[in-house]
Amino acid sequence: MKISGYRNYFKQAGFYIPFTLYFLLFTIATVAAYKILQSYLFNSESSFVDILTLLVKVAAFFGLILLSLAFISVITSLLYLLYKRKKAQINFQLSTDLQESELHHKQTVRLFIQPVIKPLFGFVKLRLQYDEKHFSDKFSLLENTQNKFFSTTISGTYHWPLPAIKEYHVQKAILYFEDVFQFFSIAVDLPASSHFFTQPGTLKQTGLKILPRKTEETNTRIDEMRKLEGEYLNYKNFENNDDVRRIVWKIYAKNKELVVRVPEIMDPYASHVYLYASFFTDFNIVGNTPAEVPFLNYYKMMAWTVYDNLIKQNMEVRYIPDQELPKRQVGNPQQMVKYAISTSQWQTFNPLKTYCKTKDASVVMISSLSNVEEV
Repeated sequence: MKISGYRNYFKQAGFYIPFTLYFLLFTIATVAAYKILQSYLFNSESSFVDILTLLVKVAAFFGLILLSLAFISVITSLLYLLYKRKKAQINFQLSTDLQESELHHKQTVRLFIQPVIKPLFGFVKLRLQYDEKHFSDKFSLLENTQNKFFSTTISGTYHWPLPAIKEYHVQKAILYFEDVFQFFSIAVDLPASSHFFTQPGTLKQTGLKILPRKTEETNTRIDEMRKLEGEYLNYKNFENNDDVRRIVWKIYAKNKELVVRVPEIMDPYASHVYLYASFFTDFNIVGNTPAEVPFLNYYKMMAWTVYDNLIKQNMEVRYIPDQELPKRQVGNPQQMVKYAISTSQWQTFNPLKTYCKTKDASVVMISSLSNVEEV
């Protein structure tokens, strides 16, 4: 086993330590106070020594009772959950809260656990294992409503700070039963099989004006004539019947080729915008963290920003992914596009020339990782 393997093993083992740092500090403070008092009582001949000794014993007695009640409360909640888990009666659900995520600009997950009993005046916290080897921080749920004094249901949301915009898979939840003093923290595993995706946000984008290139069916006319740009960068080779006034002399002076500018035409069927966002990379970025996380995140946010701006212009936008996507039911078509962008990764199997259909494309997005000649 490598050093990193040992490190991960001890890190995971630390999740199941049954007491917290508060208990450790409390124990050290108690022992230190006892040593100080002991030295004072043995070396003092004051008349108040007996009274002080009695007060110390009473305080220790009540303190021990409180700690025992807190520990018993934690053990009771733990045994109840273990019994229900053995009977396969635990209902654990995890889902993405899209509205909360958009509202707070954070990934928000909603959790529901039943039946489970909180320790008396205590807490139930969680830790999630995702993508096989990663773990979240220990967290408490933000419960939306005030539960009854005694309830067997825990539900709420958690704003999860995740590093990458992608789809995550949750394999396990670790429940922590903690007492009112947060001295004891006893963990138990709950198997889970859930997935969710982090949503790309929007960036500032102004002046984006796009003309549609084609329609889905040419037998369906639109109400208003729209401009349709010429194909292949709006130029073509000069022919005998072309107007010499449309010759691009700058290109002739540079390449000695006669080309003419293709004029815009009014097409009654140009109603759909085709958006191509290429995730092709011509570079080896395996292990390159800046390219795999922040650069990819930014590119996904830009892709969603362009799509969102086009939708707000009341256009019929068709997003064409460049890779096969997991088959998920995520709601309306716009959420499906957001899911497609979120789950896309840098790829090397679908280059730009193969992916992009220039006759249809209104918008083509490329990254600086693309092949220059293909661009």
